[in-house]
Parts: sequence; structure tokens; C-alpha cells
Amino acid sequence: MRYFRYDNAKENQDNALRERYKNLTVNEKRILRKQKTWRTFNEIMVAAVFCLFVTVGICLIELIPEPDWWVWGIFVIIGKLILGLILLIVSGLSVGILTLPLWKKVESFHLPPMKREILSKACDHLRDYYELQEPYILTKCFDATDEKFKNHDVCLFVVHDELRITTDLKRGFLYGERDLGCYALKRDEITLSKRQNENHLAVELRVDNTVFLLGYRAKGFIEKNFIAKGFK
Repeated sequence: MRYFRYDNAKENQDNALRERYKNLTVNEKRILRKQKTWRTFNEIMVAAVFCLFVTVGICLIELIPEPDWWVWGIFVIIGKLILGLILLIVSGLSVGILTLPLWKKVESFHLPPMKREILSKACDHLRDYYELQEPYILTKCFDATDEKFKNHDVCLFVVHDELRITTDLKRGFLYGERDLGCYALKRDEITLSKRQNENHLAVELRVDNTVFLLGYRAKGFIEKNFIAKGFK
């Protein structure tokens, strides 16, 4: 097992990228405010139009005259109940159709996808340095001997004859201190064990006294893409 880390952590702190990210954050807040305003307006409109339809419908139903003979009166009551049910269904469908353009307006306020692009771009040099490649898996590291990895999302991938563990480099980050470094493990060094972590299963990856407690799906990934390849 070996551990290595990119030396120039400040390279992540590209001022241009940070400024673009800051501006995006401001824009995102503005977009969320507009989205919330339109959603509130839509909810009020839906309630108002639905109540209007139902009120008008009930008034029309009440105009049906009451018959003198009690037998026909029972039929009229049943008919009114059926009309009331139909009124609710038709009112709901009508309100949905009439307010559809308003809901499309709400959905048009998308958060800028550029946010993810900026974070990803900021870690291009780290992906190259640690040689991140497919296949890989993103999973949770619940606990670790190295405290930096505890309660972090981590990335597992195979480079030549090594299983490598780094922080999540796919989604990326702006600040170099979030780089946890990389552990590179050999096949004959590792031991996998099933463990219970609170209410769900986890897998313990151990190399001597170094331990990583990972999401259970990491076990299948390691066995298929790393251990099994060693026997071919």
C-alpha cells in the first residue's frame, strides 16, 4: 500500500473559476426566488379557480327542482350526488388544463448546469494526476483509520494492478484542501469483510492496520473489477 497526494493544492483555487462560481450562486438564489414566487401564485390560482368551478356547479345543481313524490325525490338526491362527484372530477381536470402553462413557467426556472461544469473543471488536474478512469464507483466512506476520509464520498477505481481510493473527483470542488490524497492498494494486501453499519450493510476494506468502512456496493465492484482480474 502507498499513499500520495498532489503537491500544489493552491492550483484548485483558480480565481476566475471561483468568481464564476460566486456569480452563479447569486444567480441561483435569484432563480429560486422567482421559482418560489411563481409556484405560490400558481397554487393560489389553482385553489381560486377550483373553488369558482365548484361553487358555480353547486349553484346549478341546486336549481334542479324537488319533485312532490318522495320516490322521485330519492332519485333526485342520488342524481345530485352523482352530479357532485362528476363536478369535482371535471373541475379538477379543467383547473389542471387551464393552469398547465403556469406550471410550465415554474419548470422553466432551471438552475444553471454550469455550476457542475465549474466544479468538475476545477479538478481536471487531479483526475489526471490520480489517473481516474472507468470503471469507477462513487460510494460513502463511513469510517476510516485516516480521519480525513471519515464521512466522505469517495471514488474507487483501478489503475493497472492497484485499487485506488480518493475523494469524489467526479463532481469536483474548488478548494485544494478538499483533496484527501490517494491510497493505492495491491490485490494481495486487501481483505474484505461484511459489516453492519447502523441499519445497513457496509464492507470493511482492510490493509494491515489501515481500514475503510465503505458502502456495501463497493464490495461487488472491488471483487468484479479488481480481485477477479487478478486470477485471469
